[in-house]
Formats: sequence, C-alpha cells, structure tokens
Amino acid sequence: MAFAENPWIFPVEAFEDTPSRQDGVDKAQERATRKSVCRMIEEVGRTVYPPMTVTATNSAKVFFHRVFMVQSLTRQDPKMAGITCLFVACKSEECLRPLKRFIWALNTIETDPVTGRAAYPFGRGKNPDRPAEIEEDTEAFQQIRNNILSMERVVLHVLGFEFTVDHPHAYFPRLIRFFDTARKEKEKRSLITMDVDGRNSRETAFGADILNLANAMANDCNSTTLCLQFRGATLAACCLNLAFRSKNFQVLRMSKWVPLFLDFFQQDPDPRFSTMKISKEDVEEACTQLLDLYDEGASQSASGGG
Repeated sequence: MAFAENPWIFPVEAFEDTPSRQDGVDKAQERATRKSVCRMIEEVGRTVYPPMTVTATNSAKVFFHRVFMVQSLTRQDPKMAGITCLFVACKSEECLRPLKRFIWALNTIETDPVTGRAAYPFGRGKNPDRPAEIEEDTEAFQQIRNNILSMERVVLHVLGFEFTVDHPHAYFPRLIRFFDTARKEKEKRSLITMDVDGRNSRETAFGADILNLANAMANDCNSTTLCLQFRGATLAACCLNLAFRSKNFQVLRMSKWVPLFLDFFQQDPDPRFSTMKISKEDVEEACTQLLDLYDEGASQSASGGG
C-alpha cells in the first residue's frame, strides 16, 4: 500500500492477522461484528438527545475499528467498545452529551427478538412517557456506567489520546470543483455554478446529488476497515468516482485525471490539499473493495440474511 505514513493505515495483510483472528475469530465473523457494531453506533448516535453530528458518529466508527486492530473481539465486549467510542467521539468532536443519555439511548434501541418491541435491557424508568430513562441511582445504571468508564480507559490507551481522523467527507467540496474541470468534452452537465458576480461557486442541483451519494458511500466506508486501509483523500476520490458511475457522469480516465488532480492542488494554501497524495492503484482498489461490499450486502438481502 502506498503512502502508509499514518500509523492507523494498515497494509491488507494486517487484516489477516488481527488479535481477533489470532484468537480464532474467522474473517467473515470479524467483518460481520464490525459492521453490526457500526450500525449500532449509528443508531445510538441518532437516538441520543440531541443527536450526534455525522462527523462524531463517523469518528466513533473509526475509533472502534482502530481499537480492534489492537484488542480482540473475544477479550473485549464489542458492543460496549462501540458505545464507548461514541462517548469518546462526542468529546473529541466537541458535541458533548452526558453519559446518561448514551445509556438511555442504548436502553431505547434494544428490542425483543421475538416480539420486536422495546426490551429495555437495563430496566424501565419511573416516567411512563420515557421508560428507557432509568434512574441514575439504580444498580443497572451504575453497572453500565462503570462498564463504559472502564472501557473508556482501554479505548484511550489504544488510541494514545490521538483523536485525529482523516475523514473523506472533508475533501468533497474541493474535489467536486476539481472534477468539474476534469469532465469529458461531451459531458454537458456541470457540478458547480458561479454566482452572478463570478466570485463564489456552489454545487448545482446535479452536483449536490453527486455529493449526497458520495457522502453516503463515505459513511459506508467507515463501517468497514476501508477507513484503516486508505487515506481520506483516496476514499473521497473513490466515492466520487462511484457516484459519477451511478449517474453516468463522464470524466477523464483515471490515468489522466490523477496527475491533473495532484497538479490542481499543489499550490493550495491548505496543507491538507497541497500535501495530498493519491494513486490510481489505490483509488481503483478502494473502488473494487467498496463495490464488493455492496454486492455482498445485496446478496445477503436477497437471501434474507441482511
């Protein structure tokens, strides 16, 4: 893998020798557990009041994946690690929520597998209108609180108090302006438009649609180990490319636009962009893996296993 300067970017071989794999967890089970917990993180993030920001939720998913490159799924409770990573992310991304709201949210989303009704695994609160909000002096509340705080020490130790995440979402607004210049001549649809005075640009309706698709794909990347294999810029280029394909938007071949891409941002005042490194091989590999994940998900849904 090229450009692996980030200590949280791993070569593909590392995923065949994770602590969980060493403890006997097979590849399919590890992948399924990671995806399942990431879905839980998203659901808790939406349920907690007020809801978590998308950035904080995505950071939590990345933290979770990082933790289990060091810890084993057999030795740490993955669900507890997931909710703890969300709690840590709410602080690192400065969208603070009290711990009790995460406990209440977790109590809200659990359902009985038979009836589908709310299970309230930590019990019911005294307020009939908010039964998930158990009282803080209950044994169940204190136990889950202590478990999260204990897991927080594990998470912080693994992360080394390094909370920086190279999210692909941050690159989209600038990258879509580059790709508008990399259209094929026959492509008449624009991704951006200029204001009347010619000083500011914004996405066209079509460009906004492309960005929505790309953002959704980037969220999916963070639910898998793609976020541990590729830089944010590479994943951003991958997601935009797949969004272009889905809309049949014609851009130059990758072998042509990658050099133009690097030249376009070389003099950018923002060091995130002026030092950005991507390669045709990495973007293609990221696209292939993401498409494989979508194909796998579609097959599971068709067979009733999604």
